[in-house]
Amino acid sequence: MTKAHVNFLIIFGTLILAFFVTRLPFPSAFSQDAVIMVAIALVGAVFWITECIPISLTALVIILLQALFGIQDIGTGLGFIATPVNSIIFAGFIMAAALSKYELDRRISLNIVGAMGEKTDRLVLGVMLATGFLSMWISNSAATAIMLPIALGIVKMGNGAPGSANLGKVMMIGIAFAANIGGMGTPAGTPASSITIAFIDRLADIQLGFLDWMIRALPIVILLIPLAWKLLLLTFPIGLKRIAGGADIVRASLEEMGPLRWEQRKVLLLFGGAVVLWTADSFLPLMSGWLYIASVIIALVFVAPVLGVVKWGEVSGEIGWDIFILVGGGLALGSGLSDTGVIAIIADWMSVFLVDASPYLVVTFLAFVTAFSITFFSSLTATSTTFVPVAIGLAAQLGLDPMRLGVVAGLASCLAFLLPANTPPNAIAYNAGYFKTYEMTKAGLLVTLVSVLVLATIASLFWF
Repeated sequence: MTKAHVNFLIIFGTLILAFFVTRLPFPSAFSQDAVIMVAIALVGAVFWITECIPISLTALVIILLQALFGIQDIGTGLGFIATPVNSIIFAGFIMAAALSKYELDRRISLNIVGAMGEKTDRLVLGVMLATGFLSMWISNSAATAIMLPIALGIVKMGNGAPGSANLGKVMMIGIAFAANIGGMGTPAGTPASSITIAFIDRLADIQLGFLDWMIRALPIVILLIPLAWKLLLLTFPIGLKRIAGGADIVRASLEEMGPLRWEQRKVLLLFGGAVVLWTADSFLPLMSGWLYIASVIIALVFVAPVLGVVKWGEVSGEIGWDIFILVGGGLALGSGLSDTGVIAIIADWMSVFLVDASPYLVVTFLAFVTAFSITFFSSLTATSTTFVPVAIGLAAQLGLDPMRLGVVAGLASCLAFLLPANTPPNAIAYNAGYFKTYEMTKAGLLVTLVSVLVLATIASLFWF
């Protein structure tokens, strides 16, 4: 049986199952629209998990089903694709294309790695730090793809053959983990962050700015990358203490690039200006929705004649247009679940078990459930779409801060460390051939548990 036949059977079987779900005796709290919405959510979850159709098309299926069954009209559903949140992602794609065109992404990463010397463990840390930093500003997949050749060069210098030496395992798994962690640092780093901001705005009427997000997320990123590095070294000890010539590879690559040219300096200047624009509403009394307005300005400036550094033809092919559809479908699903009361019902059920729990326990429980759910959804977008609205509803039921719980769920949805299929960075690193699935899971379980505790502790003690 071909893969196409298997996918067809999954699609057909899921639709049949969804039909029977609507015929089940749901509790009286569920309206007919709520029951239909549960069935639609089931379809979306199965399609996302199995990838029987591309995940962006699953988003369109959700919007279509909601329109067909009267949950949301088609204009409202499709309108989520044009959500202001996508302007942040759009600007991020254009900035990433500019950094790539002038090799600034590689130059930045080489400088970070080059500062670590020749000790093997420090070189691994340098690669992870560089990956994490890049992931804050460009897609996690792009950051992984940029760092992979650099890491492979270092591994080969240390005679780390695929499937044998621990150096290759630690380096490749470390890149994947650092890419997932780094993306949490800014709203531009991963769609999950932008989706979280959008849900908190829509469901809790709280606007989080770019700097507001970074104040909460960046300390977690700064802590988790070194912790993940240390846990990987404990899980897979590296016998080789020093890689002679490892720093020479980096130095030679930088010398080959030569000094910064004017065009590269211009990109860095625009990049700095973009960060200032994104964060300006945190210290200036600017108009509502400034984060999205700034994103549009940034995108236009980068491609503008004379002022800009890239042409539209150079960036249009680099933009992941399917991401915009995926985000729109995720927001439409969350909106449908909220409008039909499903989120409130789920939150009410959860609050029964957590009503007497301390806020710290609630936050830890939410982070734990969300982090491990990525294993089933295999999509940061799908996971954040599911759990951020639930977190906001739970906060309302328990009288807790909806911003705190919403951001916790959004960040926890990025803790994808268990399987190669969970995120593109994991898959890219796995395809290099240096580790087995069970080896990522072995290290990932420990990193996930520690990450959940770090996230819950910081969110409970230091967020305001």
